[in-house]
Amino acid sequence: MEVSGQVTDGRRRLGVQDALWLEMDKPGNLMVVDSLFWTREPIDWEAWTAVATERLWDRFPVFRSVVVRGEDGGWWWEERSDVRFEDRQERVVLAEPGGDAELQELIASRRTVPLDRDEPLWRAVLVDNYRGGSAVLFRAHHAIADGIRMVQLTLSVFDPGPEEAAPRPAASVPVASGANSPVDAAAPGGVATLAAGAVRTSARLARSAVTNPVGAAHSTVTVTQSVLGSAASRARSALGRRPDLPPVLAGVPGDLDTVRKLTLGTRNDTARWTGSVGQLKAIAWSPPIALDDVKAVARAHAATVNDVLVTCVAQSLHDYLRRHRTVCHSVTWDVPVNLVPFDPGLPVELGNSFALVQLELPTHLDDPLRTLGVVRRRMGRIKAGHEAAVDYGVQALISRMSTRVYRFTVDLLANRAIGVLTDVPGPQVPLYVAGRRIEGMMGWAPTTADQVMSFTIYSYDGKVFVGIAADAALVPDHEQVVDGFVDAFGRLESLTAGRSG
Repeated sequence: MEVSGQVTDGRRRLGVQDALWLEMDKPGNLMVVDSLFWTREPIDWEAWTAVATERLWDRFPVFRSVVVRGEDGGWWWEERSDVRFEDRQERVVLAEPGGDAELQELIASRRTVPLDRDEPLWRAVLVDNYRGGSAVLFRAHHAIADGIRMVQLTLSVFDPGPEEAAPRPAASVPVASGANSPVDAAAPGGVATLAAGAVRTSARLARSAVTNPVGAAHSTVTVTQSVLGSAASRARSALGRRPDLPPVLAGVPGDLDTVRKLTLGTRNDTARWTGSVGQLKAIAWSPPIALDDVKAVARAHAATVNDVLVTCVAQSLHDYLRRHRTVCHSVTWDVPVNLVPFDPGLPVELGNSFALVQLELPTHLDDPLRTLGVVRRRMGRIKAGHEAAVDYGVQALISRMSTRVYRFTVDLLANRAIGVLTDVPGPQVPLYVAGRRIEGMMGWAPTTADQVMSFTIYSYDGKVFVGIAADAALVPDHEQVVDGFVDAFGRLESLTAGRSG
């Protein structure tokens, strides 16, 4: 009997999760992880090629391998002697004026370009003329590795100083794994606008009622409250915080949530972005925020840095929805959680070892502090419960179904979330590549089914960047989401300073 990781005749069998992601490509959402970094000075591409060849190509056989079907229908990595590192690179000169807009357009155009199954499942785009310097877009199929290992792979080509480093096998820099009030009738458009929106929403609700009963019910309540008033919402917010549960019972609420999410669905309201994804994508990222400022806000509220950053995600969606006059009280994100201890040396076989937990964020609260309170409670439930382990088991079970059944099942679960939210705490010291200092890093996880957004929070060298990869048709004015993140943090920081003052 063949098992994950089995080696036969120079081939290595794909792991259970690796094979699952390999099968999940669809035209509008490819299972490709896109990683980006940029430098202020131009990169010497010969020096880059030498470093990347030594630290990626020569070390990890999967970069020299293609996927092939076995006699039993399973997938195997087969190393090829006729592939060359140079052929996996594409060099591009960015159109003038060579700024963020031009680079974002380039990345968006590649977001739906599939990787050739007859070749190794990765590609690097080497970009000249970005702000007078260079950028590298590294695209790799999710079947190669999960997000945290992709980050480590990227870091493995970096050095701690501008001088060329001695040969080393992998990264030694530690990396961690992974605001709208209810629309008021007195607001622009009033009841008539809300009623018209409710009619437009009904068709979407009918569709989601089958795949996500909880979400459909939640959306119905949301629309009703928005038309008739938000008294019930105000009553709920007036309730005090419940006392903490004893440690032995701390995981129970989270585990009950897990059962409800898997069987009945999530609180994911039907909204402006609900629909079938297309092949036109959009990319944006924000100016950086000082990480020390985020830590100061977190300390002031006895919260984690992640709590504060996720709160800003909820508030940015809150603001976006308000601008687009969309009724939405709650959205759900798939959040990757690493399930294996961090290994700074990186195993040469790479692969996937993570689960996707579903985080429900409030998008109806106008007060960032109240949103932070909700985020802390919900994040706490997930941490205290066993959702990650349960979801990993469900993924393993799904992967053993027939292709048709597991695609249907994965789509069913994935469509209970709007997309994937990743938080990557990267190295907090400046790094260099081929002697050039890295100015910033960003990346986007793949989305599946009809998920419309991949949202990434990436910290590096004392700065926090956020980026979005979105369906251009379903998320118009996508740049408002990342701009809203910066604005939301500014409001939260001001409220915190006012309260402490």
